[in-house]
Amino acid sequence: MEHACLKKRAEKEPNSFPPEPFRRECAAIGGLLFLIALIWCAVWSMWTPQDFKLPSAYLNPRESDVIGMLASFKAAAEGHYVPMFAKTIPELGAPEGADWTSIPTIEEIPIYLTGLLARAVGIFAALNITLLLGHLLAACTFYVVARYMGCELAWAFLGGLAFGIAPFIFSESPHHSIVAYVWHIPLFLPIWKWVSSAQGIPPLSRRFWFAIAVAFITGLQNVYYTNIFCQLTLLGGLILYLRGRCLPALASVFAIIASSAAAFSLMSVDTWVQKLAHPALSSAIERAYKWLEIYALKPIDLLIPLPSHQLEAFRTFAINHAKDTILANEGSYLGLLGIAALLWVFGTAFYTAFKGRANEIPRETWQILWVFAVFITGGLNAIVAAFGFTFFRAGYRMSIVILAIALLFAMQRASGIFAANRRLGSLVAIALTLLVIWDQMPAAAPLAQRDLTVFQVESDREFTEAMESRLPEGAMVFQIPIMSFPEAPVPGITPYEHFRPYLFSKNLRFSFGATKGDIERGWQAKLGGLGLEESLQLIKKQGFQAVYINRKGFSDKAEGMIKALNGLGVAEKIDSKNRDLICFILPK
Repeated sequence: MEHACLKKRAEKEPNSFPPEPFRRECAAIGGLLFLIALIWCAVWSMWTPQDFKLPSAYLNPRESDVIGMLASFKAAAEGHYVPMFAKTIPELGAPEGADWTSIPTIEEIPIYLTGLLARAVGIFAALNITLLLGHLLAACTFYVVARYMGCELAWAFLGGLAFGIAPFIFSESPHHSIVAYVWHIPLFLPIWKWVSSAQGIPPLSRRFWFAIAVAFITGLQNVYYTNIFCQLTLLGGLILYLRGRCLPALASVFAIIASSAAAFSLMSVDTWVQKLAHPALSSAIERAYKWLEIYALKPIDLLIPLPSHQLEAFRTFAINHAKDTILANEGSYLGLLGIAALLWVFGTAFYTAFKGRANEIPRETWQILWVFAVFITGGLNAIVAAFGFTFFRAGYRMSIVILAIALLFAMQRASGIFAANRRLGSLVAIALTLLVIWDQMPAAAPLAQRDLTVFQVESDREFTEAMESRLPEGAMVFQIPIMSFPEAPVPGITPYEHFRPYLFSKNLRFSFGATKGDIERGWQAKLGGLGLEESLQLIKKQGFQAVYINRKGFSDKAEGMIKALNGLGVAEKIDSKNRDLICFILPK
């Protein structure tokens, strides 16, 4: 028997697609995706298959994490990175091999799928294709959700465009490509509405199974978005329960959260099993509290344009602001339309409260305020971190959630305002579409930067090929300076630069790639207390046949070490065209 509380209908929710000819609907989606593809190709200057074979970023310090992502894609392409299984990469962490199982990575399926694509098109093209796909999916899901939630076609198109080319997505690309996969966030919005509406989500209903599916898909992806999805789902359900004591609706909420938890657990099972088998094993990722303040959500950053903005005045403002602040802005800018939408949300809340109708304050207001309360600098997330749980350091990532909430609210309200005059509404939406493109489409990278990337990539490719031609197949290369993995840069070298030759290698093995715990317990830890001659003897004893030096890790560009090696009879060398890498062949 259906519980009485599930029969209540305190509000009318459209929750159905407004009538439009099917061809027109398909044309709108097709046009939206085509427009976003054009914008993306223009931003990254990728128009031909050959262009896609060049990484969209490489050695730029701000985007240096892209090399780590590319290494993961290569490991997946070669069958060493399979979801839910142990992940040992024999070409890395030589001589033992690199065990990445202890690294808590939830996004194993996206990495694995990108690796499968890389088998066919190469890791650089796979990265670029998935980045483009991320924009397209984000726009498409927002459009479909907006249409389902009652938005007129023109306004759903506008919202899909604004979300699909959100400054946040461009800012996170390509170095945090997994974080840039925000396509599922719009799917949260109807669920959050249902769980807080009068009838909730009846168990085993269509809404229930839809929410269960979205929750599971969410749990397979970036944990930040899983976190906020579960928070707002639980918050809405608890408020509804406190109002009406509706146990079935609350049970649905817990089932939805359990679905996300189940997916999260599946992606964590390999790490947990390894931890159980080796209780003394230290965590591969350790984060200091300070990063929660540096990368927290800051309201001012929602209003600050990116340094890549089309308008010079905006670019100058962004650069000057960055000089005057000690906290990082990693791309929280909502765009002019997003800012207007956010102001609309809070303006409506203030107006209804002023009129004495506090019960009519939009639920979107409370959702956004909750996001601020948790992830703002010094917020609830920071309080939890003060007791040792520092995993969710990058609160700024919640800016894309705020954008989704505010955009849908604005598109729904605009659809209602122009319902009596759809032609005028369409004209206004078209004008705003042009504004969004101008405001949110980053300026294309200078040709000089692209030429530099081409040079750097070719330098590394030729350098690796030269090593492979001079060393036997399967030879081990010891990399200097010694670096831990992951997230462990040294002065002058970003965290994952030692992966550079691995990206191009076919048969060599490299010392870098072992996790922090393995480095601390392994034989490499002994090298710090030895002289150069003794270190070389130990390196050769382990079976290494070459020493690779990244000159950027030394204040003298490693000239002192090179002279010392020459003095020990190590003279046969390979220089990179970029003059930043050098490889010495060890004498037998």
